[in-house]
Amino acid sequence: MSKLYLSRIVDSFLKNVRMDTEEEMREVILRNIDEFQNKERVKRNLNFNTEPRDIALLNAMILMALMEQPGYLLSEKDVFQLVESIENEIVEQSKDDEYIKTAIPEKSLKIYKSVLIESWKKDDSLNEHEINILNVLRKELELSKREHYLIESRIGRFPQKNNKLHTAKQIERSLKNLQARGIILRYRDEKSFYIIPKEIARIVRYEFGGELRNELYETLLNDLNVVQLRTVLNTLSINVSGKKEKLIDRIIKHNILPSTTLDTFSSKELSEILKNLDGAKVSGTKNEKIRNIIDYYENISTPELSDPSDNRSRMYDFYEELASRDYKSLRVNKVIDKDINVENYFEESTRYLFEKKLNIDLLEMNGSKHADGKIKYNSKEVILWDNKSTEKPYIFPEEHFNQFLGYIRSEALRVTLFLIIVSDYTKEAVAKAQKLKAYSEEDTDVAIIKATDLKYVAENWRDYSNKKQPTFDLQVFNLTGELTRNMLINRMEWAL
Repeated sequence: MSKLYLSRIVDSFLKNVRMDTEEEMREVILRNIDEFQNKERVKRNLNFNTEPRDIALLNAMILMALMEQPGYLLSEKDVFQLVESIENEIVEQSKDDEYIKTAIPEKSLKIYKSVLIESWKKDDSLNEHEINILNVLRKELELSKREHYLIESRIGRFPQKNNKLHTAKQIERSLKNLQARGIILRYRDEKSFYIIPKEIARIVRYEFGGELRNELYETLLNDLNVVQLRTVLNTLSINVSGKKEKLIDRIIKHNILPSTTLDTFSSKELSEILKNLDGAKVSGTKNEKIRNIIDYYENISTPELSDPSDNRSRMYDFYEELASRDYKSLRVNKVIDKDINVENYFEESTRYLFEKKLNIDLLEMNGSKHADGKIKYNSKEVILWDNKSTEKPYIFPEEHFNQFLGYIRSEALRVTLFLIIVSDYTKEAVAKAQKLKAYSEEDTDVAIIKATDLKYVAENWRDYSNKKQPTFDLQVFNLTGELTRNMLINRMEWAL
């Protein structure tokens, strides 16, 4: 992030503080991270009522676009395209009488539309007092913000007068406004990106009604049974016919919020849903249980985007999930299209780890029967590695023993280390590693390492070196048996 964009963050929570360098700004932001992510500060800065109509509305559209994305991240180009797409979709839906009839209760529509028309009568804007009154009425009638936009579009006032879409210049002004409020950040990595920081994303979601991305919402709905889905639709007086897929489509199409869907169930039923969600908190009030369910689905999906400039980073961000074949999380986040992708993506993300995180050049391998990766250790020796993704702890079967032995013996140069990367492993697997060393006939070290520990090394190795420009020493991995986290830390302390 450049000085201009860093200064916007600082100004969003610290006033009248002068700093001359980017480094000073970064230090101030990190030192005051608690103030930056303070819930009350964020909520205050999400109140756009005093802003001009176009800025306030576009702020909402931009946040809606970002909240639908993995990691709350979009390139600058995609922000403009998605905002236009959202506005256009609302305008088109507002013209569909059948859709409006099923989406908004007739009485609520009639009352709210009448008040909205009256509010817009005097001029081409709404003042803060009028906005507050509309917000109170909307909540009393149990209308969502999106339903407000639909009704506003039907009277020719959304996004602008006569349903005119906003321009790129207007979107740019709102992007600056959101940065000044510390709600979104802008940075460059070959091209420009905008992101809602993860420290405040949960507050933004709840305050702005973007409870779950549609793809995650679909996962939640798929985890419910047909009877539960029909209960949701029936409670909201929406058609309950059709198979499960149709019921889910109907809930999504009518923009029924996840909290509204879950509110149709009793506290006891919500507890039963939570019991099936690994690690989710089951106790609490009904509203707390609803939030626990929503948070569960959101939290399994938000990636730690490491490098938007390299497609493989998407796989690397889900390295542990690829290793453990966590198909649900991988599908939810669109990391894989088919289960068969897992093995190949685990290999690709490991190549990315060595190349981009450890800054090590990889060697090409000829033919099809070879290990997943090869690295030069010195002029006479190489290191080989192989990925084995499994849902259960790795047992090191005999077929893999023979496979790895073949890889070691077929190499022209001596293999000083054969590294096996897994999600977890058994004690028997560690014993097999020692046996493979003995059978290698070259005194090849054979080490087993968990993907989560290898990723820890990749993310933290520089912290263990006191050099200005450190280089990674492969000696960290060079032993036989299991490479535990503590062992890796110890080896990094003396090797780097």
